[in-house]
Amino acid sequence: MEVSEDVLLKAVDLALGMGSSYAEARFQVDSVRFIHVRNGALQSIGNYSYGGVSVRVLVDGMWGFAATSDTSWDSIKDAVSRAVTYARAVARIRRRKIRLGHERLARVSYSVNEGVKVEDLSDDYLVKYLTGLDSRIKVEPRVRVRNLFLNVKITDKVLITSDGAYVRSRVPRIYLFGSLIAYDPQKGSAQRNVEFGGSGGFEILGNVEQELDREVSAIRDVLDKAKPLPHDDVMDVVFSPELAGILVHESVGHPSELDRIMGREGAEAGESYMRVDYLGSYKLGSDLVTIIDDPTIPNSYGYYLVDEEGVPARPRYLIRNGYVNEFLMNREYASYIGLTSNAAARASEFDKEPIPRMANTYLAPGDWKPEEIVRETRKGLFIASYTEWNIDDRRWFGRYGGFEAYYIENGDLKYMIRDPFIEVDTKTLWSNVDAMANDLRFFPGTCGKGNPEQGVPVFLGGVTFRVSGVRVLKSPT
Repeated sequence: MEVSEDVLLKAVDLALGMGSSYAEARFQVDSVRFIHVRNGALQSIGNYSYGGVSVRVLVDGMWGFAATSDTSWDSIKDAVSRAVTYARAVARIRRRKIRLGHERLARVSYSVNEGVKVEDLSDDYLVKYLTGLDSRIKVEPRVRVRNLFLNVKITDKVLITSDGAYVRSRVPRIYLFGSLIAYDPQKGSAQRNVEFGGSGGFEILGNVEQELDREVSAIRDVLDKAKPLPHDDVMDVVFSPELAGILVHESVGHPSELDRIMGREGAEAGESYMRVDYLGSYKLGSDLVTIIDDPTIPNSYGYYLVDEEGVPARPRYLIRNGYVNEFLMNREYASYIGLTSNAAARASEFDKEPIPRMANTYLAPGDWKPEEIVRETRKGLFIASYTEWNIDDRRWFGRYGGFEAYYIENGDLKYMIRDPFIEVDTKTLWSNVDAMANDLRFFPGTCGKGNPEQGVPVFLGGVTFRVSGVRVLKSPT
């Protein structure tokens, strides 16, 4: 599937001729290859591609959006007509008119380098790779369910806008997901999901074997050594980079999306505790807390250099030294508060509209070593990995379940804790941070948002850090 740039330009010109004050045409094709191995046996394997052209227009102060998988000119022309018609219909009833700021727009072509192209690897090689990983896992015979999913997606895009943006990009992403379920008749069950990936070639999975070995060892220890807390307690909690990633994503990343703050997502993906007047004035965390969302990190799962509106990407400092510093904004929502877009407009597929999204969100490093934080903790809990999380619609109150966790006493990891839960509100979580390590790590994930829902690739990351005065609950079973 291919569409020439001349056809996209023609679509933009047609939209302007039909009365649009702004128009964009985006061609996107996603080529996917997948393999699923369960307990060492191949379950599914295949490949497919999907794509087409989307058109978005601004008419009488309102958006219109339409897409087609038929790349003939007649079908694209029809999509332009539909987008203009939709915009005019809604403009008659919408009071707040959309304006776009005057951002610096990109004219660029870029691609991600692949050291080892997955398309050059045979199906037999990849199946053998997954069954080899399965063999490493089943050295612990109590891991009775072992699901491994390998997904490779290559995304090719061309974007042209009426105000001068031109972007051509090619980003290959590789993602490995494992679901491991262990059972012991005397010790009960333990379940762990693991994720690996990034943008680039097969080399992205270079350390998977070692990480899986560690996960299997942790599952074994949870079954054999972990014991529940004797009672609920309030204590210091040391969180690993993995926990930092999910905490940052859920309690700061989502509520920093400006469309959510201004109410668009209220009936879809939830609301936000943030307010527009928090910008630059509200202190959410301690001075140690800086939280960044950066699409430009090389080989990251959420990598891009230009967003879906043609705005060049850069690091976004959502929280700087504890203060709310920046929201995630596209051109529309930035204009409502007198700012310019910071390139947060993303769309998952060709037929989805771009909306404000995260990319690679992480807790910035401090100057402690992780072992120093544990050594300087008199009584507390160290949570190395998690099993589940819950957070309310405003992203204010969260509950997180630990998987690999240890009780700290006088600076030592004394014993493993079985299934601890923490309950904490966002303000307490970030205000009570008193130590920040320098061991930055990232973990891939898929972030959901929108109606229809869009799942986009992201990194969740951070460092080991300590929070004082956290409510810790003993295992519910």
